[in-house]
Order: sequence, then C-alpha cells, then structure tokens
Amino acid sequence: QTRPKQAFITMASSKYMDTEHERLDGGHRDMWHKVNAAVVEANASPLSTNLPLAPVPEIDISCFVAPEQASDADRELVVQQVLSASQSLGFMNIIGHGVPHSLVDSVLCALRSFFESSVELKQQCIAKSMHGTFRGYTPFRFENHNAALGRPGPSDRRELYSFGPAQHQGGSAFGENTYPEFVDGFQHFIEEYYAECERLEKVLLEIFTLALAKSTGQSLDPQYLQHQIRPNRGLLAACWYPACEPSILEDGASSLEDGVSGHTDWGPLTILLTTSPGLEVCIWSQQEQKHQWRSVPVVPGAFTINVADQLARWSNDRFVSCVHRVNTNNFCQSSRISIPYFSTQILPLSAKDEPTVGCVCANGEEPKYKPLSIRDYLQRNFSQLQQAGRNAGA
Repeated sequence: QTRPKQAFITMASSKYMDTEHERLDGGHRDMWHKVNAAVVEANASPLSTNLPLAPVPEIDISCFVAPEQASDADRELVVQQVLSASQSLGFMNIIGHGVPHSLVDSVLCALRSFFESSVELKQQCIAKSMHGTFRGYTPFRFENHNAALGRPGPSDRRELYSFGPAQHQGGSAFGENTYPEFVDGFQHFIEEYYAECERLEKVLLEIFTLALAKSTGQSLDPQYLQHQIRPNRGLLAACWYPACEPSILEDGASSLEDGVSGHTDWGPLTILLTTSPGLEVCIWSQQEQKHQWRSVPVVPGAFTINVADQLARWSNDRFVSCVHRVNTNNFCQSSRISIPYFSTQILPLSAKDEPTVGCVCANGEEPKYKPLSIRDYLQRNFSQLQQAGRNAGA
C-alpha cells in the first residue's frame, strides 16, 4: 500500500546530527538542512493565531487504563486511533488517563511558587549533570535549540527544573533530585506526579507497541517497547516561560524570539501537561505551498502526547516525529508553565545493559537505520544543546 505524501516535516533520530549514521547514509545532512529550511520558512509565515488549529485528535485511553471495564473492540479502536495519529502528525491529546486533577493542580501550584521565587533562592537548587542529563534548576536561556541544530537564533527563553525517579522509587542508580525547602509540599507533589507519569508511560508504550504491530503485521509482545527502553527512566522537566513583550516582525510574521525554537524530541514519546496555548507544529500547507506553524489545541484535563525520534526509528519511519516549537509571542502577557515528561531520558549512572533502537519492519522490508545506542545518542544531544547555550552566552 502506498502511503500519501507526508505533509509534515519530520526528523527521526538518525537525521538529527547523527554523524555515525551520516557515514552510512550521506542523505542525513540534506534532511537536516531541509528541516532547518522548513523552520525558517514557517517562521516567516503568518502568525498561527491567524491560521486554523493543527489537526490533533482527542483520544480516550480509559479502556487501557482500566482494562477490566473495557472490551477488545474498545481497545482495538484506540489502537487504530493512535496508529492513525502516529502516521500523520505524530501528536494527539489524550483523556481518560487516570491522573487525578487535584494532583495536577497541586504540582502546578508548587512549581509556580518555585519559579516566582527570587533568583537567589532558585540558585540553591542549581542543576547537576548526570551523564549529560541535568537534574535540578536550569537558569534562564541556558540552552539553545537553534545553535544545537546549526541555525542562527537566540537561546531558549525559559527556565527549567528537572527531575528523575526519587530514591524510594528506585532512583538511587540514577542520581539524586534536588528540592526547594522554601516551597511547602514541593517534594511530595513532584514525586507523586512522577509516579503517575511513569504509570501513564507504561500504558502508552503498550498502546504504541500494539499500533506498531498492527502497522507492520508483526506479532509483538504488548510490553515490547517497555522492555526495549530498560533500564532507562523518564525525565520530568518543568518549563517556565516568563511574561514578555511581543516580538513581531514588520511584515506581521512571528520573530525568531521563540520560547523554544523548532526541534524534535529525542525519546520514544513525550507526555506534556500544559494549560495555556503556545505549542506549535510545523505543517506543510497544500493551499499556500509552504510550511506554517499551527497551534496545538489545548484540551482542559488532557495530556498532549507526541511521537519522538526513537519511536519513529523503531517504526522504520512509519510513525512521525514532527518538528514543533513553543511560541511565547502570541500569548506573552502572562507567564506560561508546561511540564513535559520525556520517556527514557534518565540514564543509570553505571551502565550494565545498553538498550538500542532497532527498526521493526514488515516482512520483506529493509530497515532504514542501523541499531542506535540510546545512551550515546542522548549524551551527545544533551551535550550539544547545553554547549550551544553556553557558547551563545546563555
């Protein structure tokens, strides 16, 4: 079956500054430049507020969260919905996830209290590097996605506070979190929320495994992807975008002053909590014949899930890791907070098992990529991102 022409700019992990794979496939650099050209073109397009929302489906996954209350037909429908979303835009809003609303409210309140504290207090929680992954507080403009991808442009307009598993969650092998003593209940709420994200990650990896099996015709254990990412754990990264003045070019297009410029995520998937607009995806407009930024709709009570580079690679590019950004220009009058949970991006301090990403192919299909070491890939990308920010004066 011939797939329709891809309408979205994508970049699987082998096309993301992967010099090892470049020696195997000289087309890598060409794709990197095409992605950057699409981002530049989309930056010069009309504001996303003047364009339709991105076609992001809303999917109820409650039949996997509480399987004893669901039928096989319910589960099959969700797998098909996730498969369709993964093969088109790679983004979806999920409901029926089971994460308590009261916990979400408490986490957001605790994080807002931290980020609104003085610089001196926040510096007490300054981040420490754990094999390239930072744990703790990262100051304003420390990272630069533009420079990391070889583009001109400013550093990321945000602060970060990153966490891995707590000690009582089996986190001793992965380093330590830091917590502010000046925010009541902070540690408790973060650790409870992290546990919920890990539970949801497991559910989503099962759904994506079933979607991958359906798309390739292969028989896969429902826990296939969960087993593949072990022993790595997820990185929880609270992002704070302070209020700012809008930065608009003379022709009405959005400027390069994004919260975070165009990029793809590095893991299998990302679980995003946000309550305000700002997330945008890069879409090819058939009508305008050029790339545009389109806003991802905010659904109250939902999480936004996106396919990331490793899952795109596992699927042999059946699934789409779509370029996206955070635009703080359109809604800059007040601060913005979002909390992405990046699957697999916390590495054990001592390497025993070394998980790799290998393509799952249909019968008779050739893999597009060689197996990729998740550790090497993440360490290299984190190093490039943080070094780019320092070089840019972040």
